[in-house]
Amino acid sequence: MKNYNNQTSGKLSLAGCLTVLTLILFCPASVFATNFTVTNTSDSGTGSLRYALQMCAFTNGPHTISFNIPASDPNYNSETGVWKISPATTYDYIIKSNVTIDAGTQTTNQGNTNIYGPEIYLDGNSQSVNYCFSVVNASNTVIRGFIISGFMYGIQVTGTSSQNTVIAGNYIGTNDDASAGNGNYIGVEVISGADYTTIGGTNPEDRNIVSGNGHIGIRLLDVRYCNVFNNYVGVDRTGTVEIPNYDGISLEGAVKFNNVGGAEPGQGNLVSGNVAYGIPLFGAGAEGNTIAGNLIGTDITGSFAIPNTYGVLFDDGSYNNILGGDTDAERNVLSGNSGYGVFIYNMGTNSNIVEGNYIGTDKSGVSAISNDVGIVIDGAAFKHIIDNNIISGNLQQGIYINITGCDSTKIVRNKIGLNVNNAPLGNGSDGIRISQGPKYSLIGGSPEEANTIAYNGGNGVYIMFDNDDNHLISCNAIYLNNGLGIDLFPPGVNVNDAGDVDAGANEGMNFPEITDVSFAWGSGETSITGTLDSPYPELCEIQIFKAIPDDSGHGQASQYLISVIPDSEGAWTATIAIGVLYSEDFITALAIDADNNTSEFSVTRSSETIAGLSADIKEENCIYPNPATGNFRISGEYSGPVEITDIKGKSVMSVFADKDSLFDISGLKQGIYFVRFVCGNSVKYRKLVVNE
Repeated sequence: MKNYNNQTSGKLSLAGCLTVLTLILFCPASVFATNFTVTNTSDSGTGSLRYALQMCAFTNGPHTISFNIPASDPNYNSETGVWKISPATTYDYIIKSNVTIDAGTQTTNQGNTNIYGPEIYLDGNSQSVNYCFSVVNASNTVIRGFIISGFMYGIQVTGTSSQNTVIAGNYIGTNDDASAGNGNYIGVEVISGADYTTIGGTNPEDRNIVSGNGHIGIRLLDVRYCNVFNNYVGVDRTGTVEIPNYDGISLEGAVKFNNVGGAEPGQGNLVSGNVAYGIPLFGAGAEGNTIAGNLIGTDITGSFAIPNTYGVLFDDGSYNNILGGDTDAERNVLSGNSGYGVFIYNMGTNSNIVEGNYIGTDKSGVSAISNDVGIVIDGAAFKHIIDNNIISGNLQQGIYINITGCDSTKIVRNKIGLNVNNAPLGNGSDGIRISQGPKYSLIGGSPEEANTIAYNGGNGVYIMFDNDDNHLISCNAIYLNNGLGIDLFPPGVNVNDAGDVDAGANEGMNFPEITDVSFAWGSGETSITGTLDSPYPELCEIQIFKAIPDDSGHGQASQYLISVIPDSEGAWTATIAIGVLYSEDFITALAIDADNNTSEFSVTRSSETIAGLSADIKEENCIYPNPATGNFRISGEYSGPVEITDIKGKSVMSVFADKDSLFDISGLKQGIYFVRFVCGNSVKYRKLVVNE
């Protein structure tokens, strides 16, 4: 534990005042473009940092404050290579523009004495000093190369004239080597119109480590066009060990058009290990901000968890913000958080976009680094877009939309339960769960916008309360989930009712009945006929899918094929083109009414059979018995490598199969697994349920 010295004198000396007065009265303006050199660790007097700041406050710039403190200074620690300055009171505010305060010059002048960080340590004595640096209505200020710890506010920038401040290369809230915290209350605060501030930068030497602060690491309040690039927030200098702030990077109030990370090299931040939120964004004026290219909840390699409780929060009316983007470079990795990867909350929070992120996986998108839940939308937040993300490997649901008012969520083009290579990486429970009153969700909608929802430990999509209505589930591939593909409350397959007059989740929409499947050997076409018992069936839509049978007899949908409209009596016919289906292929269907209420999947059948408990083994390369105890087989003629993975994609067994091989799985624990084998140019997966 270091001995922090406390200097008591904070006033400018008489000699200092006379010097300043002389400069003002007798020196020409050109002299004021000055370099003031700090040559000691005293709290006042010639050669001190306080004196240099006072000189800058008296005269117009541009000014530079540089450092050249000798090793003979009494507050130099030869073991750490750090010079400690302990101000007794807040330094004079920076009120003149064009001031650069560069502690990195100490390295230039005295050598790299602290190889693990900056050499100049400013200590606020356990938050007994309010501010270290406070920039008030001064533009083009640069603060670089310090350790700033133990203040109430490490750096504050405020005022509408405080434009273009740069804060770079600092340790803010840590010790001398950023291995432990010595927190400020708030590390960096940019408020009240101090626009165009840059915190960090794209070069490694620009990175701030903002960790160990008691409240917020970096706070933006009522500012615009600020950039937060390349910082470590909540971790040590290696990016592998947590040094928590309470919140990491907080955007509040009327924050508009700010960037936390970005698509260019070196712009992304590491925001992990924080007690509550990695990046909270809240306020009715919080609009148009972008959070892109960051690691949120992992280490710097994106390989293991350093949890925040929640990764990113949109709250209190924030709207029209973007988390991610439509390029790989804009992707955030939101994984390893002990709560939710993304939390969208509260009445008035609307129209935010979550696009292109990995939520629950490592940086490669291959393996799981689980959040508890991937994305949660709650508290009457509405009209959000969840687009083109991988949402996989989470402990519970992939996406959970909860409570009345959480309406009109659009969920398109996502992989939910698969990794980047389409291998199993299931969420532990439902892929998508909708609960307690949300309405008007869009899940898919067209072949181009379809989601793939597979390998999850619960249902593919679970709509679980009677008042959860008007949810459109369209064109998606939903398969090999442990529960149903689509489950409308009450749990399990719902029996159709005459006239479809019952209520319930999605109004208890009846599923279609497939009455006949005919494969024409001559033309290669497949004709499918059926009926729909529902009021005004001519206003409904039937969607038909290639199916994978399961024990429910209703199966799940591996590929969207075609949509048809019933006649006024509910009869419908579909013709599938040549080469799309074969006689042994299974199909299933769902129905969508005029209000977008979508049914569960229909009974699954082929031209040869109706699927049931024993129908799985009729499909080539299915596994049986399933559930299995002790062993199983693969149907058909398969020979080749077989790999068994758990629901998170971890390999638990690899063997080579000959035709009709018996696989010994007596060593596997009870649970859900996936069997992987290669058939020609394709890779197939089959769900295996193991009973002990």
